[in-house]
Amino acid sequence: VRANGLIYLTTGHTAGLIAVKAGLTGDLTKTGVAWRMPRAAPTRPSPLVLGELLFMVNDTGTASCLDATTGRVVWKESLDGKFSASPVFAGGNVYFTSETGKTFVVAADREFKLIETNRLDAGCLASPAVVDGAIFLRTKTHLYCIGK
Repeated sequence: VRANGLIYLTTGHTAGLIAVKAGLTGDLTKTGVAWRMPRAAPTRPSPLVLGELLFMVNDTGTASCLDATTGRVVWKESLDGKFSASPVFAGGNVYFTSETGKTFVVAADREFKLIETNRLDAGCLASPAVVDGAIFLRTKTHLYCIGK
């Protein structure tokens, strides 16, 4: 994910997150890394950057908001379930969807505020898609469109 002059990279099975300065070449290990989070990052879901905030959920359900420029943890909360889908933003909220089909709607803010929890009947591994004010969710059995 690229934002704020940085590229945010998850490190896979080591569950780290690195923010690298964009536009540099060569060996970036000494001067190109803006900040690191050595553990507790997602290995499957991608992070979501909204302005100066980075939202993510790791595979085991720990949702976090970080300061995107420094890597400092703003808040961290445990959500119920395992996660493969990436969080998405719509209507001022971040949507975290678990593998069991439970979606946690959280305010896109510096304070953790759970707005709502919704459940779909079948499990969900795919990331939701947001189009024209509607959210599309693909479960193991159905494609849902939620909107006006």
